[in-house]
Amino acid sequence: MLSLQSQLLLRNSEHFNQGQWAFINPSEADVFNQLENANIVGLHQMFHQFSDCERFAQQAQFFDASFQLSNIDLSAFDGVVIYMPKSKQHLAMLIDNAAAIVKANGVVLVVGENKAGIKSVGKMLEKIGSQVNKIDSAKHCGLYAVTVGEPAPSFDIEAFKIIRTYNINEQEVQVYSLPGVFGHKQLDPGTAMLLEQFTTEKMSKVKGEFYDFACGTGVIAAYFGLAANKYKTNIKLTMSDISALAIYCSQKTMQLNKLEAAIMPCDGVVEVNKRFDVIVSNPPFHDGIKNDYQITEDFIKQSFRRSVPYASITIVANKFLPYPDILDDVYQGFTELASSNKFKVYEAIRPKTKA
Repeated sequence: MLSLQSQLLLRNSEHFNQGQWAFINPSEADVFNQLENANIVGLHQMFHQFSDCERFAQQAQFFDASFQLSNIDLSAFDGVVIYMPKSKQHLAMLIDNAAAIVKANGVVLVVGENKAGIKSVGKMLEKIGSQVNKIDSAKHCGLYAVTVGEPAPSFDIEAFKIIRTYNINEQEVQVYSLPGVFGHKQLDPGTAMLLEQFTTEKMSKVKGEFYDFACGTGVIAAYFGLAANKYKTNIKLTMSDISALAIYCSQKTMQLNKLEAAIMPCDGVVEVNKRFDVIVSNPPFHDGIKNDYQITEDFIKQSFRRSVPYASITIVANKFLPYPDILDDVYQGFTELASSNKFKVYEAIRPKTKA
């Protein structure tokens, strides 16, 4: 079923029937198949949406942290449609990016749900053009447009970066972040609580294949990599995330800390062709602005299959989330390492065989 945003776009399909268009972060593939114009491309920062569109849509699809015309081998677009993200800072970055890939007098549109804050988008669009119009409002969504008289000469994602240094258990970790990535500008309190459980004594014994699922800025894997260097333990870092922005940030974080890691975009553990000794994660429970517990439930089940006997999995989660029952069912038991008024840290050990 089409998202509400896509339904609103199709209601205004006459705007997209001609010219070269780009849809940034579209929710699903079917929106392409229901538009008559074959000259519409998908520009994606989320791997699962990119994969679906690449499989099921006839139009060209691209996956990257930012979008340059030279990378997609196309001329400037007549128009760009942005599906509104959760973060307003992320949206501001996408608007700047869109302004650099439209032609003179091209159009940038933003579509989003009312509960996501679409009604405030008009002021944001005024930064790239003077003619802002509300095209339509229906299905609890809005569609806004601006004409870009003079396109931006270029877009540099580095202009949006933030670099912070965090001290975790007396270990300094440099972290690179961007808008739209979990942990942007600050060390998430849940992640901090998770890493605080890996004290000096525990870190001196961590070795083997390590996996950071939903790596975000890369702070978890960076902490383990630096500790491995400090205690001279042999550890091989693997990281994954569904977000191209997170992959970009994690790559930069590894470079800042002079570490090496295998970093890949993927939708789940099953896509990583390894078996792990240590799995550590602050797993997501959102898909956009909606809660989605299935993501972590699948991660826990897949982690069991992708780990060696006696491997550990350690996660942090909000107290209300139903993960203890899942860990207990999959791993035959778990330990609660820490608890606060908001978070809990759980650890489970894979038995040699599952009963």
